[in-house]
Amino acid sequence: MTIRFDEAWTGIIAVAGTLSDSGTDVTVVRDLIGRVSLIVDIDTIPANLEDEVRQAAGAFAAPVPVRSISDLFDPASILDSQNLYTKRPKSDSQGEITVLEREVVGADWTRTVDHAPAANRVTFYGFKGGVGRSTAAFMLAQHLALIGKCVLVIDLDLESPGLGMLTQRDEDLPDYGVVDFFAESAVGNEAGLDLVTRSKVVPERHNGEVWLAPAGGRPRQNYEYLAKLNRAYVETSTPDGRGKRFGARLEQAVNTCEARVTELSRAPDVIILDSRAGIHDVAATTLTHLGGLNLLFAADNPQTWAGYRALFEEWQKLPNSRQLGERLRMVSSMTPAAKQEEYLDRFADQAQSCFTDTLYEDADYDDLDAFNFSVSDPAAPHAPIPILFHTDLVGLDPIRKPGWSGQPFVEGAFRVFLDSVTELLIGDQR
Repeated sequence: MTIRFDEAWTGIIAVAGTLSDSGTDVTVVRDLIGRVSLIVDIDTIPANLEDEVRQAAGAFAAPVPVRSISDLFDPASILDSQNLYTKRPKSDSQGEITVLEREVVGADWTRTVDHAPAANRVTFYGFKGGVGRSTAAFMLAQHLALIGKCVLVIDLDLESPGLGMLTQRDEDLPDYGVVDFFAESAVGNEAGLDLVTRSKVVPERHNGEVWLAPAGGRPRQNYEYLAKLNRAYVETSTPDGRGKRFGARLEQAVNTCEARVTELSRAPDVIILDSRAGIHDVAATTLTHLGGLNLLFAADNPQTWAGYRALFEEWQKLPNSRQLGERLRMVSSMTPAAKQEEYLDRFADQAQSCFTDTLYEDADYDDLDAFNFSVSDPAAPHAPIPILFHTDLVGLDPIRKPGWSGQPFVEGAFRVFLDSVTELLIGDQR
């Protein structure tokens, strides 16, 4: 029988589990083409263990399927890797199971968080693009500024930036953007980068302000955006020679932008991260490591729910999946105004089913501490925050239509969204 990729992973985890049950610490390694092996903390490897791995993984068994830690030339390269995550913690009766994915992209989706993300950082994410994510991010930034808050918006949709265009005119952009930080920091040259600018598009009122960190800097001759983007996701090295993963570099970029706004004005009350859509390393880092509140944009269609279900199934494997789930909130981004109640009820049913099958905990009716919610609970992660769909929002050109965000149909479409997210971030400001 041919053993496929998924079956090989299930098999190797089962072998690791059996070995761990005897008290042995096990590290499961999967290389760049998917071959798996075990690293064990015992000097004498059981005679049949290699055969068990080969039988479980088939063609996906590594050439050397089992190795002892004591036989490794450089144990720290595995045991101290920043990509190592705990799948099952050590207990009195069981050994620890850790996993090392030798991935080109995607490691941050399954990496545990070693610190609580800042509560004032909100991520805008959509599994699929074209759901009005960047427009909503701008509307929230403007709304918060108009009630006196200092807001920093960071355009992290590096392949398809759009938030910068909404927030600032080209001539008022800073000289550099997020891609420049990646290019310069790779060689230790990031000091003094002009990365943020105060928006001149958002009206000044009540001492509020919006600061923008765009994906790229001000357009000008000899400014190469694509050349920098092509190098943004590589792993770099620290001065001591250790690898520095993309997620850590992205977090450094966000921290640098925040520090710069604090230096020029004041500490931002809210930081908005406009993430890349889909399964992407930018989204992995912003959702799992940076966002204190993660807004998941969705339209009620089978493709969207299948995508979120697959994502939640990965998060379900994390030891801190509950903490991540508590930071999620669904946004119904294209809610038809004519049948709003019916649409939102159907949306909530689909979202609740997705959460129940993955991130929500099994619970009895009287278990009040369980991470589980009824379909009608308005405060549940699956409960949709609506943005009403209006045909005039399609193809809206903010450059040719100044003042677009103040038009009645725009304000009507975003009113519930803005009030709801503002309350989640800073309390009821109405």
